[in-house]
Amino acid sequence: MLSRQHWTGLIVLVVYATFASCAQVEDPCKTKSRVVADDKYCDKYWECDNGQSIQYDCPNGLVFAGKHRGVTEGCDYPWRSNYCEYPKVQTNPPIGTEHCDWLYGIFGHETSCTRYWTCWNGTATEQLCIGGLLYNENAHSCDWPENVDGCQKHPLCNEDPNGNVPLGKSCNRYWQCQGGYPRLQRCPAMLVFDRRSLRCVVPPTEDCDVPTTTPPPLEEENQDSRPNTHKSQRPSHGEFQDRQRQASRN
Repeated sequence: MLSRQHWTGLIVLVVYATFASCAQVEDPCKTKSRVVADDKYCDKYWECDNGQSIQYDCPNGLVFAGKHRGVTEGCDYPWRSNYCEYPKVQTNPPIGTEHCDWLYGIFGHETSCTRYWTCWNGTATEQLCIGGLLYNENAHSCDWPENVDGCQKHPLCNEDPNGNVPLGKSCNRYWQCQGGYPRLQRCPAMLVFDRRSLRCVVPPTEDCDVPTTTPPPLEEENQDSRPNTHKSQRPSHGEFQDRQRQASRN
Protein backbone atom coordinates (compact mmCIF):
# COMPACT_ATOMS: atom_id res chain seq x y z
CA MET A 1 0.00 0.00 0.00
CA LEU A 2 1.34 3.40 -0.99
CA SER A 3 2.11 5.83 1.77
CA ARG A 4 0.74 9.34 1.93
CA GLN A 5 4.10 10.67 0.83
CA HIS A 6 4.07 8.45 -2.26
CA TRP A 7 0.53 9.57 -3.15
CA THR A 8 1.57 13.21 -2.85
CA GLY A 9 4.54 12.63 -5.13
CA LEU A 10 2.36 10.85 -7.70
CA ILE A 11 -0.17 13.70 -7.77
CA VAL A 12 2.61 16.24 -8.23
CA LEU A 13 4.00 14.17 -11.12
CA VAL A 14 0.60 13.99 -12.86
CA VAL A 15 0.03 17.72 -12.44
CA TYR A 16 3.50 18.46 -13.78
CA ALA A 17 2.97 16.18 -16.80
CA THR A 18 -0.36 17.85 -17.56
CA PHE A 19 1.17 21.29 -17.26
CA ALA A 20 4.09 20.31 -19.48
CA SER A 21 1.68 18.99 -22.13
CA CYS A 22 -0.41 22.17 -22.06
CA ALA A 23 2.71 24.29 -22.14
CA GLN A 24 3.51 22.93 -25.63
CA VAL A 25 0.36 24.57 -27.01
CA GLU A 26 0.87 28.21 -27.90
CA ASP A 27 -1.38 30.55 -25.97
CA PRO A 28 -3.96 31.77 -28.52
CA CYS A 29 -4.53 34.93 -26.50
CA LYS A 30 -0.96 35.96 -27.31
CA THR A 31 -1.35 35.47 -31.07
CA LYS A 32 -2.77 37.82 -33.68
CA SER A 33 -5.29 35.28 -35.00
CA ARG A 34 -6.45 34.33 -31.47
CA VAL A 35 -6.65 30.71 -32.69
CA VAL A 36 -3.96 27.98 -32.66
CA ALA A 37 -3.85 24.28 -33.56
CA ASP A 38 -3.65 21.60 -30.91
CA ASP A 39 -0.20 20.06 -30.57
CA LYS A 40 -1.42 16.43 -30.58
CA TYR A 41 -4.79 16.18 -32.28
CA CYS A 42 -5.67 17.27 -35.81
CA ASP A 43 -9.36 17.76 -35.10
CA LYS A 44 -8.95 20.05 -32.08
CA TYR A 45 -7.85 23.65 -31.74
CA TRP A 46 -7.57 26.39 -29.11
CA GLU A 47 -9.27 29.75 -29.27
CA CYS A 48 -9.00 32.80 -27.05
CA ASP A 49 -12.42 33.58 -25.56
CA ASN A 50 -12.70 36.49 -23.12
CA GLY A 51 -9.03 36.24 -22.28
CA GLN A 52 -9.10 32.47 -21.68
CA SER A 53 -7.72 29.66 -23.84
CA ILE A 54 -10.55 27.23 -24.66
CA GLN A 55 -10.29 23.99 -26.64
CA TYR A 56 -12.78 23.27 -29.46
CA ASP A 57 -13.49 20.31 -31.74
CA CYS A 58 -13.71 20.49 -35.53
CA PRO A 59 -16.92 19.15 -37.09
CA ASN A 60 -16.82 15.36 -37.30
CA GLY A 61 -14.54 14.24 -40.13
CA LEU A 62 -12.66 17.55 -40.52
CA VAL A 63 -9.31 18.73 -39.16
CA PHE A 64 -8.09 22.17 -38.17
CA ALA A 65 -6.68 24.20 -41.07
CA GLY A 66 -6.45 27.72 -39.66
CA LYS A 67 -8.61 30.74 -39.04
CA HIS A 68 -10.79 31.67 -42.05
CA ARG A 69 -9.60 28.53 -43.88
CA GLY A 70 -11.16 25.23 -44.83
CA VAL A 71 -14.78 24.48 -45.60
CA THR A 72 -16.28 25.52 -42.26
CA GLU A 73 -15.23 26.85 -38.84
CA GLY A 74 -11.56 26.94 -39.84
CA CYS A 75 -11.57 23.18 -40.50
CA ASP A 76 -11.02 21.28 -43.74
CA TYR A 77 -10.94 17.78 -45.23
CA PRO A 78 -7.96 15.81 -43.85
CA TRP A 79 -6.37 15.20 -47.26
CA ARG A 80 -6.33 18.93 -48.04
CA SER A 81 -4.76 20.13 -44.81
CA ASN A 82 -1.12 19.99 -43.76
CA TYR A 83 -2.12 20.22 -40.10
CA CYS A 84 -2.69 16.47 -39.80
CA GLU A 85 0.77 15.04 -40.30
CA TYR A 86 2.42 12.39 -38.14
CA PRO A 87 2.54 12.19 -35.15
CA LYS A 88 -0.75 14.10 -34.99
CA VAL A 89 -3.94 12.03 -35.18
CA GLN A 90 -7.70 12.50 -35.23
CA THR A 91 -9.01 11.73 -31.78
CA ASN A 92 -12.77 11.99 -32.31
CA PRO A 93 -14.38 8.75 -33.57
CA PRO A 94 -16.37 8.77 -36.82
CA ILE A 95 -20.10 9.43 -36.67
CA GLY A 96 -21.62 7.67 -39.67
CA THR A 97 -24.95 8.12 -41.42
CA GLU A 98 -26.38 6.62 -44.61
CA HIS A 99 -23.67 6.88 -47.34
CA CYS A 100 -21.44 8.93 -44.98
CA ASP A 101 -18.52 7.43 -43.03
CA TRP A 102 -18.17 10.76 -41.21
CA LEU A 103 -20.61 13.66 -40.85
CA TYR A 104 -18.42 15.71 -43.21
CA GLY A 105 -16.47 14.35 -46.17
CA ILE A 106 -16.46 13.02 -49.73
CA PHE A 107 -16.98 9.28 -50.16
CA GLY A 108 -17.18 6.79 -53.02
CA HIS A 109 -20.46 5.34 -54.24
CA GLU A 110 -21.36 1.82 -53.15
CA THR A 111 -22.27 0.49 -56.61
CA SER A 112 -21.09 3.03 -59.21
CA CYS A 113 -17.66 4.18 -60.36
CA THR A 114 -19.01 7.36 -61.94
CA ARG A 115 -20.84 8.62 -58.84
CA TYR A 116 -19.84 9.67 -55.33
CA TRP A 117 -21.29 11.24 -52.18
CA THR A 118 -20.62 14.63 -50.62
CA CYS A 119 -21.62 14.65 -46.95
CA TRP A 120 -22.42 17.83 -45.03
CA ASN A 121 -23.42 17.44 -41.39
CA GLY A 122 -24.50 13.86 -42.10
CA THR A 123 -26.63 14.66 -45.16
CA ALA A 124 -25.44 12.85 -48.31
CA THR A 125 -25.78 14.37 -51.79
CA GLU A 126 -25.12 12.18 -54.82
CA GLN A 127 -22.70 13.64 -57.38
CA LEU A 128 -21.83 12.50 -60.92
CA CYS A 129 -18.49 12.47 -62.74
CA ILE A 130 -18.98 13.68 -66.33
CA GLY A 131 -17.01 13.40 -69.55
CA GLY A 132 -16.13 9.72 -69.08
CA LEU A 133 -14.34 10.30 -65.76
CA LEU A 134 -14.49 7.97 -62.74
CA TYR A 135 -14.36 8.73 -59.04
CA ASN A 136 -10.88 8.27 -57.59
CA GLU A 137 -11.09 7.34 -53.91
CA ASN A 138 -7.45 8.25 -53.29
CA ALA A 139 -7.69 11.70 -54.87
CA HIS A 140 -11.27 12.30 -53.62
CA SER A 141 -12.19 13.67 -57.05
CA CYS A 142 -13.13 12.64 -60.59
CA ASP A 143 -10.18 11.30 -62.57
CA TRP A 144 -9.24 9.61 -65.84
CA PRO A 145 -10.17 5.90 -65.90
CA GLU A 146 -6.56 4.73 -66.21
CA ASN A 147 -5.84 6.33 -62.83
CA VAL A 148 -8.65 4.48 -61.05
CA ASP A 149 -7.80 0.92 -60.01
CA GLY A 150 -10.25 -1.85 -59.19
CA CYS A 151 -13.33 -0.25 -60.73
CA GLN A 152 -15.84 -2.06 -62.92
CA LYS A 153 -16.14 -1.14 -66.60
CA HIS A 154 -18.68 1.48 -67.62
CA PRO A 155 -22.03 0.02 -68.79
CA LEU A 156 -21.91 2.15 -71.97
CA CYS A 157 -18.93 0.11 -73.15
CA ASN A 158 -20.18 -3.39 -72.32
CA GLU A 159 -20.61 -4.42 -75.97
CA ASP A 160 -17.30 -3.06 -77.26
CA PRO A 161 -14.65 -1.78 -74.81
CA ASN A 162 -12.98 0.21 -77.62
CA GLY A 163 -15.93 1.19 -79.81
CA ASN A 164 -18.05 4.29 -80.36
CA VAL A 165 -21.50 4.81 -78.85
CA PRO A 166 -24.14 7.37 -79.99
CA LEU A 167 -24.95 10.20 -77.59
CA GLY A 168 -28.73 10.44 -77.57
CA LYS A 169 -29.99 12.23 -80.70
CA SER A 170 -26.86 14.33 -81.15
CA CYS A 171 -25.54 14.56 -84.71
CA ASN A 172 -21.97 15.62 -83.91
CA ARG A 173 -21.19 14.29 -80.41
CA TYR A 174 -20.65 10.69 -79.33
CA TRP A 175 -18.95 8.47 -76.74
CA GLN A 176 -15.62 6.86 -77.56
CA CYS A 177 -14.85 3.82 -75.39
CA GLN A 178 -11.21 3.40 -74.44
CA GLY A 179 -10.45 0.26 -72.51
CA GLY A 180 -14.04 0.02 -71.32
CA TYR A 181 -14.41 3.66 -70.27
CA PRO A 182 -16.31 6.31 -72.31
CA ARG A 183 -14.90 9.68 -73.29
CA LEU A 184 -16.97 12.42 -74.87
CA GLN A 185 -15.95 13.25 -78.46
CA ARG A 186 -17.10 15.61 -81.23
CA CYS A 187 -17.04 15.07 -85.00
CA PRO A 188 -14.90 17.44 -87.10
CA ALA A 189 -16.57 20.41 -88.74
CA MET A 190 -19.21 19.62 -91.41
CA LEU A 191 -19.26 15.92 -90.45
CA VAL A 192 -21.99 14.09 -88.53
CA PHE A 193 -22.01 10.93 -86.44
CA ASP A 194 -23.60 7.97 -88.22
CA ARG A 195 -25.43 5.69 -85.77
CA ARG A 196 -25.10 2.70 -88.09
CA SER A 197 -21.43 2.80 -89.02
CA LEU A 198 -20.60 4.37 -85.62
CA ARG A 199 -18.21 6.91 -87.08
CA CYS A 200 -18.13 10.47 -88.38
CA VAL A 201 -19.19 10.70 -92.04
CA VAL A 202 -20.12 13.24 -94.69
CA PRO A 203 -23.84 14.08 -94.38
CA PRO A 204 -26.62 13.50 -94.97
CA THR A 205 -27.43 10.28 -93.12
CA GLU A 206 -30.75 8.70 -92.21
CA ASP A 207 -30.78 10.64 -88.95
CA CYS A 208 -28.80 13.81 -89.66
CA ASP A 209 -28.99 16.40 -92.44
CA VAL A 210 -26.24 18.56 -93.86
CA PRO A 211 -25.24 21.20 -91.26
CA THR A 212 -26.61 24.59 -92.24
CA THR A 213 -24.14 27.35 -93.03
CA THR A 214 -24.25 30.61 -91.14
CA PRO A 215 -26.45 33.21 -92.95
CA PRO A 216 -24.88 36.60 -93.80
CA PRO A 217 -25.29 39.33 -91.21
CA LEU A 218 -28.52 41.29 -91.41
CA GLU A 219 -26.62 44.53 -91.99
CA GLU A 220 -25.03 43.16 -95.17
CA GLU A 221 -28.41 41.98 -96.46
CA ASN A 222 -29.88 45.44 -95.89
CA GLN A 223 -26.99 47.08 -97.72
CA ASP A 224 -27.43 44.77 -100.72
CA SER A 225 -31.17 45.46 -100.90
CA ARG A 226 -30.81 49.26 -100.83
CA PRO A 227 -31.07 51.10 -104.24
CA ASN A 228 -27.83 52.53 -105.56
CA THR A 229 -28.45 56.28 -105.63
CA HIS A 230 -25.16 56.93 -107.42
CA LYS A 231 -26.27 55.22 -110.66
CA SER A 232 -27.82 57.39 -113.42
CA GLN A 233 -31.50 56.73 -113.97
CA ARG A 234 -33.00 56.68 -117.49
CA PRO A 235 -35.82 59.27 -117.92
CA SER A 236 -39.32 58.06 -118.64
CA HIS A 237 -40.96 58.47 -122.09
CA GLY A 238 -43.01 61.51 -120.93
CA GLU A 239 -39.97 63.23 -119.49
CA PHE A 240 -38.05 62.63 -122.74
CA GLN A 241 -40.83 64.30 -124.86
CA ASP A 242 -40.99 67.33 -122.53
CA ARG A 243 -37.25 67.83 -122.87
CA GLN A 244 -37.52 67.68 -126.71
CA ARG A 245 -40.31 70.35 -126.80
CA GLN A 246 -38.33 72.65 -124.54
CA ALA A 247 -35.23 72.27 -126.73
CA SER A 248 -37.19 73.11 -129.96
CA ARG A 249 -38.60 76.31 -128.42
CA ASN A 250 -35.15 77.48 -127.49
